Amino acid sequence: MEFDLAEYGIIDAHMHPYLAADRDFPFQVPVAYDELFAEQRRAGIQISCGAYNIFNDGSDFEVIRECNRRVLEVHKNYGKYYLPGVNIHPFFPEESCAEIQKFYDMGFRWVGEIASYVMGYKEYASEGMFKILELVQSLDMVLNYHPYSLDDTCKLAANFPKLKIVVAHPYNCGIMPSYQAAQKYKNLYFDISGRGLPFWGMLKKGVEMIGADHLLFGTDFPVLSAGMNTAGVLFEHISESDRKKIFRENFLNLTGYKL
Repeated sequence: MEFDLAEYGIIDAHMHPYLAADRDFPFQVPVAYDELFAEQRRAGIQISCGAYNIFNDGSDFEVIRECNRRVLEVHKNYGKYYLPGVNIHPFFPEESCAEIQKFYDMGFRWVGEIASYVMGYKEYASEGMFKILELVQSLDMVLNYHPYSLDDTCKLAANFPKLKIVVAHPYNCGIMPSYQAAQKYKNLYFDISGRGLPFWGMLKKGVEMIGADHLLFGTDFPVLSAGMNTAGVLFEHISESDRKKIFRENFLNLTGYKL
C-alpha cells in the first residue's frame, strides 16, 4: 500500500522549537528554524505544537516566562507551521495562571508539553498544580505532560474529570497499564511522541482498548526523529479513518482549532 503524506495533513501535537545552540545535543539538530520546519514537512507534518523547556531548579519563574516568550516569537515568525504551547510551574500558581490567561486570550489552547524532571519538581498531583489546573479545566484547554508515574496521572484524572489530559510517551509508565488507566479515566489521551512505536501492534492495541479518538500523533522532534514516528503510524494495521484521527483530527477536536 502506498501512502500520500500530504493527504493526511499531519499535525504534530508534541514537538519543541529547539535549535542546536539551545542544548548540548549529541546528534544532528537543526541550526535554524527554516531547517527545523523543512525537516518536519519532509516527514509529512503540516503544522506542529509544543512548548519550550529550559533545565532549571524551579526557583525562578522568569525561566518559565522566557520559555513562553520563545514560543510566541517562533509563532510570530513561523505561524504557518507552528502553534505554541504555554509553560507553567506548580511552585508559581498565580504567575502560571497569568501566563495561561495570556495565551488563552491570544487564541491558544495547548498547555505543554510540561516536563517536571526539567523544571525542578516531580509529581504533578500537587497543591500548586491543582490551582493551575482549575483554570486550565475551566478554560477547556488541553494539558500535555511528560508523566512522572501512573499513580500520579490517575490522581490528576480523578481530581479533574473534565480536564483533557494528553500524556506523552505511553511506554514511560508501561503501555498496557497506561491503556488500562485510560479505560477507567475517559479524560486521558496519549500522544505517541518519543522513541516511536517500539512494539509492533502497540498502536493497534491502543485503538482496540481505548479507541483511536484517544491517541494523538507526536514526535518529540528535534530531540527524536519525526520520520520514525510518521512511519510507525503508517505501517500499523489500523483503518484509514483511525489513521486520520491520530494524524490530525483528534488534535483539532481537542483544541477546537480551525486550521
